[in-house]
Amino acid sequence: MTKTIRVGTMLIADGTRTPKLVIVGTQPYSAGWSSIVESNSAQLDRELENAGWTFFYMANEIHTRGFGSNDQSRMDRAIAHVIDAVRHESCNCLEITQILRGRSFLGFPYTGVVAHARHIQKSHSFYNLSNLPARIGFRQRERLYGPTSPVKDQASSSSKAVDVWEDEGGSGAGPISSTP
Repeated sequence: MTKTIRVGTMLIADGTRTPKLVIVGTQPYSAGWSSIVESNSAQLDRELENAGWTFFYMANEIHTRGFGSNDQSRMDRAIAHVIDAVRHESCNCLEITQILRGRSFLGFPYTGVVAHARHIQKSHSFYNLSNLPARIGFRQRERLYGPTSPVKDQASSSSKAVDVWEDEGGSGAGPISSTP
């Protein structure tokens, strides 16, 4: 599968909904994910936009490394790490933007992969409530502090504090004695 993964390769989660007008050609890659063929990200973005759907591009880069005995096992492990990161971001697609081969860490060869999470959906808002799992419950915001008092009450309480301080000898006019 190493030959199918290159810069610009896009992987899509199996079962991702797409508009009926957009035909996405895929080729199985690994468990639950397929490689998009015969289309690049700009073409797919245009087709989805024309159908009224959105093809999100997440700005943060996903950097992973795959260690192994040969190039294919290193690439497969690096891509598996990318897929896990994309799942963690609740996205259904990814795009490979950089491949770093011939690297080693402490004498162990690895392949580095840089990718961006992508997401295909009908809504223009990524955090659309209809896309959230049903098990996530929403609750009212909790108050961290009690109700606030009006400004005039705060001013009168601070003037009371100054009066108490002056009554205790806190006028600042002379030294404070420790004897009663």
